Amino acid sequence: MNFLNEDLLVSLMDEFLEPFGLDSDFDSDFYYDPEEERVYFTIAMTEKSDKLFRQYILNEFSFCPPSIFMMSILHEIGHAFTYYDLPIEVILEDNKEKKQIEELYNLYEQDETYLRYFDLRMERVATEWAVKYYKEHEKEVEDFFIKFVNALYKEYKRIGLTE
Repeated sequence: MNFLNEDLLVSLMDEFLEPFGLDSDFDSDFYYDPEEERVYFTIAMTEKSDKLFRQYILNEFSFCPPSIFMMSILHEIGHAFTYYDLPIEVILEDNKEKKQIEELYNLYEQDETYLRYFDLRMERVATEWAVKYYKEHEKEVEDFFIKFVNALYKEYKRIGLTE
């Protein structure tokens, strides 16, 4: 049985992240690890959270990102560029509140609970950084996204997930 070549996708993502001084790894979700200076990414679609994230960006920043995948990547890069600008108290408080939000969301799955996550200071500044970057480098971001999707499609074809 053939499996998805995650190393190929990581290599492509690392190419995109190189100017930022970051590298990447494949995982089940998007996140940034400040100790490793690594962006983790997924190709899994999460329809509800993607929809809420897109709506939040539109409502708060008057921007509708062409690709929520790239917006998510840029958001994680945004953490790398804003994380250490925040007071440690804010980081600790936001991390504590993140855990509470995740617990509540797992119990009740209410959109309002999930939207509280986006309003955490560390999340908001990362999103703000990402929106600004996306707007200023839209062609570059979209060109990479097309390259990434084409490589992913070839991988799907190679392992028999397309017709």
